[in-house]
Amino acid sequence: MSRFHFATFLIWLGGFQALCASDQNTLTQAQAFLKANCIACHNEKKQLGDIRLDDLSLDLKKDGERWGLALNQVREGLMPPKKSPQPKVEETREFVALVAQAMGTRPSKLPNQGNLIPHELLFGKPTSEVVPPAGRLWRLSPENYLLFVRGLSRGGVTGLTQPFTLVPERGIKDFAGLYSIDEPSTEILLRNAELIVHAQTLAKNDTVPEFKKLMDPELVPTRPQIESAIQLQHRLAIGKNATDEELKRYYALYEKCCQSASRPEALRTVLQAVLLRTDAMFRMEYAQAGKILPAPELARAIQYALGFKSDSQLFNAASKGELQTKEQVAAHIKRILYDPQIEKTKLLRFFQEYFEYHEASRIFKDKPNNWHYDPRVLEADADRWVKYLIEQDRDVFRELLTSDRYFVNYTLTMNKQTRKEEPKQTVPTPMKRDDKTKTYYTIPSIEENYGINKWSAEQPIRMPENTRMGMLMHPAWLVSWSTNFDNDVVRRGRWIRERLLGGTVPELPIGVAAMVPNEPHRTYRDRLKVTRAEECWKCHRRMDDLGLPFENFDHYGRFRTEEEVLDLEATEKNVDKKNKPLGPVYKKLKLDTSGIITDSGDPKLDGPVKNPRELVEKLAQSDRVRQVFVRHVFRFYMGRNETLADAKTLQEADAAYVNSGGSFKALVLSLLTSDSFLMRAEPSTMESKK
Repeated sequence: MSRFHFATFLIWLGGFQALCASDQNTLTQAQAFLKANCIACHNEKKQLGDIRLDDLSLDLKKDGERWGLALNQVREGLMPPKKSPQPKVEETREFVALVAQAMGTRPSKLPNQGNLIPHELLFGKPTSEVVPPAGRLWRLSPENYLLFVRGLSRGGVTGLTQPFTLVPERGIKDFAGLYSIDEPSTEILLRNAELIVHAQTLAKNDTVPEFKKLMDPELVPTRPQIESAIQLQHRLAIGKNATDEELKRYYALYEKCCQSASRPEALRTVLQAVLLRTDAMFRMEYAQAGKILPAPELARAIQYALGFKSDSQLFNAASKGELQTKEQVAAHIKRILYDPQIEKTKLLRFFQEYFEYHEASRIFKDKPNNWHYDPRVLEADADRWVKYLIEQDRDVFRELLTSDRYFVNYTLTMNKQTRKEEPKQTVPTPMKRDDKTKTYYTIPSIEENYGINKWSAEQPIRMPENTRMGMLMHPAWLVSWSTNFDNDVVRRGRWIRERLLGGTVPELPIGVAAMVPNEPHRTYRDRLKVTRAEECWKCHRRMDDLGLPFENFDHYGRFRTEEEVLDLEATEKNVDKKNKPLGPVYKKLKLDTSGIITDSGDPKLDGPVKNPRELVEKLAQSDRVRQVFVRHVFRFYMGRNETLADAKTLQEADAAYVNSGGSFKALVLSLLTSDSFLMRAEPSTMESKK
């Protein structure tokens, strides 16, 4: 077995406990697989890749790293080498399942490591128990920080700086346990707290009346008035009242500040102090064994999971002790989900992070001369389409993969006369000036990206037949997964491998320059053959053939059946009378849009496909693909990767989605009322299981 990238496993393997007898038996069975297939090349005398496996012990504290390396190599089909005798598929799957089972239920921390747990272990045998995850602190994400600020005042607070960042990992980023508050963030938070309290107390249109009346410098407020203001700020920022002991400390701070500043300034300082509390910047999630999270923490968790500014009914229920059973929680979540008046930003946000189609505007491309290209409009179109499908809430995932109806260059504006919203083009048909004739003429607008030549107010618009369908053929997604000048076959294929098939692809080894040859006289498919080299193909075989069908589109996301390449012979002949080159000449070659699905984990999926539409249709019909989608929804709303202990939650969420006819809201409701979301293990309980 060659030495290969296994850093992604080290986090998952860290901190192992001594194995119980059942775990030792599990690894003993796994050792039989290694003996039959690996020891011949990795023993005391012969250690290919500097790896030895014949002395591998059953102690994961001692040999967890080597077990993880062996698991990674076998799971990815990198070992045994193709030239060696291959174990049966059933034997390989059993080995992967055995080792993963022995390694326990510790989730990997990074967002792109969620697929390390074999899919078959999560959606195999029905399970009846969920082991609650550990209690945790969860720093606010940038989006949730804005929700937090919006709940503190009646309008916007100007001049705020976003204090928090997210890891640059692919996909879902807001994971608990990844973030702390460093010194630069603290400085920003201090300035923001000052701006927020200024808006609450002094701004004309954004004040809190209870605070405003205490800003009179002639007023000598009583202690109950000061404590009432503190309690209001405490409820706004944290969702619950301060304790008597906390009130004493706040009032002592107020009195101390009064010695060197005015009474209004002293109160503003105390109000700022509330905003800087740990439990304002972090979500506290701790619970007693067998009980759901305390009501104030649970109300905030629901708010931040769904992304709404505030909901008086939810927080009033929490304060009255009416958020203590699953039935009570489910009633409020269902009410919020199905109330169109309550803005729920996290429903759209999930799909933005899952598909990552908002990267389009970050990919620099030359502006075309003969048509108008604007990636921001493509992203907005995709957002509107996703929101439309969420509102329809029927077979949402399949529709997102296979629907051939998009919103195109579409926005709504208010008609001042009728007081109704009316559709119009986001970007009107552009005009271009002809310098010779001094006249203006129209050029194709955003519609060119979609392959339609006329804008319509009746939307969504059906795309031309046999061209595109679903998000993976939406211009915003295609551009997001492209480079400045070409398509990005490899990353598109990787997206499908990880987000739809639930597979993994090792990271690019350090020191390897991943470059497609810059040879404009060859098609991109032809140039990509460089990845077929033996040292590259063991990873690229999991990506390239899934991404190549999307060569049916150029790097602007336009449908095509031919690819333009440089005609070397014609270019060489393209000279003037003095034999001076006149420039390049291009020719068009017919596209090969075929691909192959391999190692999907679903035998019905594996096989060749003729084009991207056939590929996506096959994927959309797969139970496994749907279940992998459910795994990603779980990660978004739980803020962590799934573990074996979450199998019941995942199976119930999948069933809720299927039984509801593909309702995304039913899926979210199932997850947010599961033990995985509502419950936490006590520290003492967690320690007893070590």
